[in-house]
Amino acid sequence: MRFDDSSLTLPVRPNDLDTLGHVNNATALEYLEAGRWAWMERNALRRGGSAIALTIRIEVDYRKEISPEDVVVWTHLEAPSPEELQDADAEHYRARFHQKILVDSGRQVAVEAHVQAAFVRKADRSLCSLQEFVEGAHTPSP
Repeated sequence: MRFDDSSLTLPVRPNDLDTLGHVNNATALEYLEAGRWAWMERNALRRGGSAIALTIRIEVDYRKEISPEDVVVWTHLEAPSPEELQDADAEHYRARFHQKILVDSGRQVAVEAHVQAAFVRKADRSLCSLQEFVEGAHTPSP
């Protein structure tokens, strides 16, 4: 199993701004979520599989205000590592993503986040592994 990083460019919409004229901090969390969906698409993982990824923890550092301009949301699977994913006997019940929201044409980090996810089966909401989630969500190549 190997996963690629993804980048998603999003326009800042007028309703994303707060009274100070920059992106609201809660809206930045929505951008990060959109980035994780783009990561799934980039890695041929579809919505609606037999298991669901749940966000269980988010650590966010707001480093620079986001003005009305396009932003780039970069997403990387930090854990389990590629080496850990190669171990056929290991089961992983959490994943950790490292994400950044970049501004100024991708030159500056405005937001940096570490997001943990866990996985549950759709049918009964019982805990399942990352491997089971991937098996149920993988879209075969044409």
